[in-house]
Amino acid sequence: MTTPSNWQRKLLLIFLSEKRLNAGKIVKNYDGKSFDEMKTTIITESSCDLESLTDERKSTDLEIHLNNLKYQSLGDSELCFYHNTLIILMRRKYKIDKTFAEFERLWESESDYLLEHLSLRWIVSACDTFIDHSNNSIRAAILMNVITLMNTLRVHETKNFLQLSTNAEPMPLLNEKTDILYAGDLPLYDGLTYFRIGTDDSLRNMRKRYNKFQKVDKLATTILLAVFEKLQNNQSAFATLRQLHRDDWSKWWLD
Repeated sequence: MTTPSNWQRKLLLIFLSEKRLNAGKIVKNYDGKSFDEMKTTIITESSCDLESLTDERKSTDLEIHLNNLKYQSLGDSELCFYHNTLIILMRRKYKIDKTFAEFERLWESESDYLLEHLSLRWIVSACDTFIDHSNNSIRAAILMNVITLMNTLRVHETKNFLQLSTNAEPMPLLNEKTDILYAGDLPLYDGLTYFRIGTDDSLRNMRKRYNKFQKVDKLATTILLAVFEKLQNNQSAFATLRQLHRDDWSKWWLD
């Protein structure tokens, strides 16, 4: 394997330092602030540097990246932005052990608030963070269910997008196909069947199995169940099946 030259090593160090430059100053901005105080502080344009905004999805410059992210977070609380900042700092390998300890403290203290106010994007990022940095393998395993759920759903939605022509409206449900799935099992592939809409209890049983994880990790299970419930109320395939369900006993969502 070729050994990097001196200039290559220096370039790499510059790149890595830029990714974390002024991280300590950013963290220091939150010194002395309580979680309750951050909840009541709302992100506004006045808290952003509007002249430094860029269209970059990810900037190597940490301050520019966080400024862009803050602008995208207008109307959110400072606590939500603080949570997301901790994740960014860990992704950039800034004092990972100390930052993760603060991240854990935040979730242990404010899980209900975070689950109510964070978007699915950042809840999923939080799960990735626990999986990557927690020493609790049971917690990581439970939260992998969130990642599997979301990635499977995104694959499904991406396939739908690719099959629709540009500017096409979503296809309506076809009554004749709905009737077929109401009537009984229809083969899918490799021994699987489509959901028997109206009465299928597969999702109810899945939720019950999720719920059993409460005995070993209440926080991780709370996150998993909260994400699963959010999916029932977005424009997802889960919501479509919920709309078509007829049997109260086998329903899988909360009232």
